[in-house]
Amino acid sequence: MYNFKDKARNVKEANAYTFAKTVSMFEWQNLPETIPHRELELMLQAHGYAFITKVEGELYAFTGGIGGEQDVYGNPTQIVVANPALKLNKTYDLKKDGVLVYSDDSKMGLLPLLNKYNGLLVESDITMVVSGFNARIGTLISASDDKTKQSAELFMKRISEGEPAVIGESALFEGVKSHATSKHTPITELVEYHQYVKASLSNELGLSAAFNMKRERVNSAEVAQNDDTTFPFVDNMMKCRLEAVKKLNAMYDLTIDVDYGSVWSSRRRDLVDDIVNPTVPVEVTKDGTTVEVPVVGTGENGAPEVGGLPEQQDPAETPLSLNPEVDPLVPVVPEPEDFLIQDETEAWDMAIVEDAEFTAKGDSNVA
Repeated sequence: MYNFKDKARNVKEANAYTFAKTVSMFEWQNLPETIPHRELELMLQAHGYAFITKVEGELYAFTGGIGGEQDVYGNPTQIVVANPALKLNKTYDLKKDGVLVYSDDSKMGLLPLLNKYNGLLVESDITMVVSGFNARIGTLISASDDKTKQSAELFMKRISEGEPAVIGESALFEGVKSHATSKHTPITELVEYHQYVKASLSNELGLSAAFNMKRERVNSAEVAQNDDTTFPFVDNMMKCRLEAVKKLNAMYDLTIDVDYGSVWSSRRRDLVDDIVNPTVPVEVTKDGTTVEVPVVGTGENGAPEVGGLPEQQDPAETPLSLNPEVDPLVPVVPEPEDFLIQDETEAWDMAIVEDAEFTAKGDSNVA
């Protein structure tokens, strides 16, 4: 049975449920068999870092005590790793002996964030449970002596069982008093607060969970107003993983890769891969609004091929070729050379030929 008063256990379980969702935030490819994807992500998200190094010829991911002499920026330079299963107890140099993978630039991970919001949700649960208890009590009954108290309890018991109850003496009226309870908080306000905290946690994790306190119709602009606040933290997590992948591949001659997974797969990792892509302005609305769109290649006629337009899910697979003489949002499809019109005279001749062919077909059908 759910014990709403056991706060520590409830927060721990809520964190575990959240980790079960966020562990699929990133998809890793070509990881060594000794480093399972689940274990690596749990280390990164729970501890904020993971140190990957070789032990007896195999790569493993560890957590440990980070310290040692600081570098010029105050960062640690060593890590002490203790692993009973491998009978390992050793101090490693963070730069020479392996790769230190950060979950984010602050090396915080998700655990402090989950403790905060899941702690608030647990407190909100307690408030709603207590409010539910108080809602059962319309009035408080007090009795002046034990006999009157027993009579009042018997009366309430028969009423709760659906049996008729009769008060046999006036002493019960004189000894029993009822008191109206104070006004409790409406359950709707508690539910709104609960949903607000859950939406805030989802937004921190890169999930769009719009929450609006209005009890009226919400327009599309209000629903999308928090889109810009949902992505920075998740993008920073991807950036740190991409940096670690480059170091691991270079140090150990691997082909590891990482990308967004699950519902986060709609994000574009090229925005945080430390590669500045050239952009070109593209007109996207009739009123002349333009956006900067990254260039993904060059077309046959030398025009840039762009991607990342709102209508495209994967700009690399369906690039558009920009032509300054036509609508920039329309793909440029070269016409076959046999049908290219060179001048007005050729256009007139082709029109006469087409008209003659149409007339001939019409005559044959009539015949």
